Amino acid sequence: MKIHIMAATAVSLTMISGTALAQVPPDLAEGIRKIGQVVDTPNTVKLYAPLFRNQTEPYPNVTVARDVAYGPDPLNKFDVFTSGPATQSGKMAVVFVHGGGFERGDKRQPGSPFYDNLMLWATQQGMIGINLNYRLAPKNTWPAAHEDMAAFMRWLQANIAQYGGDSNRVVLWGQSAGASLIAGYLAHPQFYGPKGHGVIGAVMNSGFYENDRGGSAYFGSDPKELQERSALEGMKKVTIPLFISHTEVDLPDAITQADRAKKALCDAGRCPTYAVFKDHSHISQNYSVGTGDTSVSGPILQFVRQIK
Repeated sequence: MKIHIMAATAVSLTMISGTALAQVPPDLAEGIRKIGQVVDTPNTVKLYAPLFRNQTEPYPNVTVARDVAYGPDPLNKFDVFTSGPATQSGKMAVVFVHGGGFERGDKRQPGSPFYDNLMLWATQQGMIGINLNYRLAPKNTWPAAHEDMAAFMRWLQANIAQYGGDSNRVVLWGQSAGASLIAGYLAHPQFYGPKGHGVIGAVMNSGFYENDRGGSAYFGSDPKELQERSALEGMKKVTIPLFISHTEVDLPDAITQADRAKKALCDAGRCPTYAVFKDHSHISQNYSVGTGDTSVSGPILQFVRQIK
């Protein structure tokens, strides 16, 4: 039976539009389950880095601009990956926002292929890939990261054409805190520029949309402020297509938050595309992009390509 990814339906993701998706190799699935429902980046890197052994910079047929500044802070930087003729224009831009609890993380993990793997995958699909950094807590608290997202979007709208991109075709893609930052940006119109939020779709993997787990270095500890700074209520008013997911071996809180977000959005008449990635963990899902395992990249690509 053909299984299609569709709004508000958690599917097994073994087939998309009749095309079989390559799944997590059994040895990796075993390793992921052995690590369990925790954030263990070093051991997950050990599982996936060998699959990118031949992926070294300079990357063939890809132009990389590192540490392009969009603001005054040292963390106000991004990398942009392009391919094809320099004169080509009108490409979709896919912007990836890393996780790390708003306190750590980086657009590039030194000594590993991550997250360049996402950018290279984007260029292979005919898109521009952008990897974004933003200010982190505890030095920078709410709303610093959200203001950075807004500043970057204003930069992109004014400048992406010089990289061959279309400022009217921008998709945001984030994981964990990166997904939460995207949700928060879209949910709070005070961060929008003169042209609105400037996004045509958003992919949010294992995000957190309600600040109901106590205080944090970024969001603070005041109950009223935590509620106001949550994303879920504002997400109900967002009209662009949303892709929300968690993994089978995810953090328990990430599973709960994704399920709650799906229910709340559907109850509001804004059902997202919803997916549960079999055999993957909080960390492994994005590391798989660009490998023979298309269980994550396949549904995301279909979602992006269906955006009008």
